[in-house]
Amino acid sequence: MGFDTVIASVISVMIIILVAYTFISGSASISESAANSYKELIKNELKRLNTAIKILNVTYSNGTLQSYFKNTGNERFLDFEGFDLFIYGRTEGGSKVAIYVTSAQYDITRELINPGIFDPQEIASVRSTVTLANGTYTLKICTPNAVCDTLDFEVGS
Repeated sequence: MGFDTVIASVISVMIIILVAYTFISGSASISESAANSYKELIKNELKRLNTAIKILNVTYSNGTLQSYFKNTGNERFLDFEGFDLFIYGRTEGGSKVAIYVTSAQYDITRELINPGIFDPQEIASVRSTVTLANGTYTLKICTPNAVCDTLDFEVGS
C-alpha cells in the first residue's frame, strides 16, 4: 500500500464524514422546523377551543345597527382589531344582500376586570352605520381566531 492510497483513503473518509454531517444537520433543521410549526398549530387550536362568543341581541333603527355580545369562552382579547362583522340576508323584494362591515365601533359595556381588555364573561357592543332595506337578515360576528356566532333580525317599515 503506497502513500497515494493512504491519501485517497483519508480523502474518501473525509468526504463520507462531510456528507453524513450535511445529511444529519439538514435532518435536524427540518425536524426542528416541523416541531416548531406543530407547536404553533397546537397553540392556535387551543386558542380556538377556548374561544366562544354569544350574540345577545341585534337592533336596527334609522340606519344604525347595534348589537351586544358576550365573551363566553376562556380567551381574552386585548382589543377588537381582528373582529369581523358580516350582515347577510334577503330584502322583502327577494334580493340577496351580503355586507362585510368595515367601519364598526366596538365598546366593552360590562367591564368585570382588566379595563380595556375583553375578558371572559364580559359584554361588548358593536355599532355601525349601514343602510338596509326591509327584509330578514343575519348578523355574524367573528373573533380573530375565526370563532363566530350568528343571530337573525328583521328590518321592517
